[in-house]
Amino acid sequence: MQVVSIIITAALLYFIGGLLLGISVLWGGLAALANSVLLLWRMQPERRPTANPQRHLRKMYRSSLERFFVVTMLLALGMLKLKLAPLAVLLGFVVGQMALVVVPLIRGIKS
Repeated sequence: MQVVSIIITAALLYFIGGLLLGISVLWGGLAALANSVLLLWRMQPERRPTANPQRHLRKMYRSSLERFFVVTMLLALGMLKLKLAPLAVLLGFVVGQMALVVVPLIRGIKS
């Protein structure tokens, strides 16, 4: 659903504002997808389970920092290096993140 919402938003902005806005939204959506992939990757159960809460806490902090830096670097690369439209990049990111949050809520309400 995250990919679908990003593509729909990018297509709308492409028809309204042109190619640059469409690509900018896609780039922001890519940052949101990277965040989701890293989150899902870190949520996988460990092969060797341990009962060490400090280790789990360290992994949680590390995962948060990894996601923060990856998303920040992707957004900065799109806005500064690729010269994409900053507001459209942020819009793509927000749409992707909203889909990540809203879809599970809607599924929970239906069941």
